[in-house]
Amino acid sequence: MSARVKVGLAVLVVLAGIAYLSLMGFQSAKTYYLSVDQALGRADQLEGRFVRVHGRVAPGTVAWSVHDVTLAFAMAGDSGRPLPVVYKGVKPDLLQDGVDVVVEGRLEGDTLVADRVMVKCPSKYESARAEAAR
Repeated sequence: MSARVKVGLAVLVVLAGIAYLSLMGFQSAKTYYLSVDQALGRADQLEGRFVRVHGRVAPGTVAWSVHDVTLAFAMAGDSGRPLPVVYKGVKPDLLQDGVDVVVEGRLEGDTLVADRVMVKCPSKYESARAEAAR
């Protein structure tokens, strides 16, 4: 095999790898970003799909198991209907009742099996405005 053919094959392999990685990156970027009510309303269509859901932690639902490193809680939407969340991993420090969260994972029935839980931190401006309203 000549050097020219070897270089051509190497370039082809590199281009195929770049195309594959680009396609995988595009697929992961194609994520549904939904509210709790939207996720519950379309649960049958979204079964097994990767979703990103935003809502608030429902009061009194946070259950943390140090032994299993498992976090369970419910997210509340505007309708008040809860979306149960199960997450295997370290509990975010700021996770508590009533905070805004964004959860990424897969819907399995009416439960969101999370890969990632992110707590949305209010800005100083928002907290100062809320205190001024009191």
